[in-house]
Amino acid sequence: MAETGTLKKLTGNKEFAREEHITFFNANITSVDENGIVYGTTPEWVPFGEDNDELTRELNNEVESKNNVLGKTSIKHSKGAQTTEIDPVVVRGNDVLSTILYNMFKYDLVGDKATLQCMEVTLADKQTDGSYGAFTESAVVDLKSWGGDTSNLQSPITLNWKGNKEHGTFNPTTKAFTKITEA
Repeated sequence: MAETGTLKKLTGNKEFAREEHITFFNANITSVDENGIVYGTTPEWVPFGEDNDELTRELNNEVESKNNVLGKTSIKHSKGAQTTEIDPVVVRGNDVLSTILYNMFKYDLVGDKATLQCMEVTLADKQTDGSYGAFTESAVVDLKSWGGDTSNLQSPITLNWKGNKEHGTFNPTTKAFTKITEA
């Protein structure tokens, strides 16, 4: 198990490629209807990003700087609402994300009814057992539009992170997330 309260160094001596930080969603969906998304008991992690050359979590922190009469600067820095834009999302047949988004569109799902379980994994955070540092977090999916140009059917989304991170590790062999439960 990874330790908490210690500085965890990233492995290697090179620049990391973008594909070494992966955002996944839980594809084990048993139903989606006007009541929202229902998950099965064991998560099935599928990566976002098939059509994207950029996928970034925006931190949106608030920073306020002001000078006082003594010439000193004070900084107020607070956490913002974190988001991730995924655009485009091309709608495909036999694709779990496309099915979820279609049903969100069909049933006008918003708020908690439109919440996806997600996980972020950093391959540069390799653990001694071969797993990688990871965390899960829920995101409310804001379906931006449904349609697109003449090239294909698209449904871009924004993930609005709920702030309920659970830290742990992801084993690429078993495809399982293990929550860190000890300090």
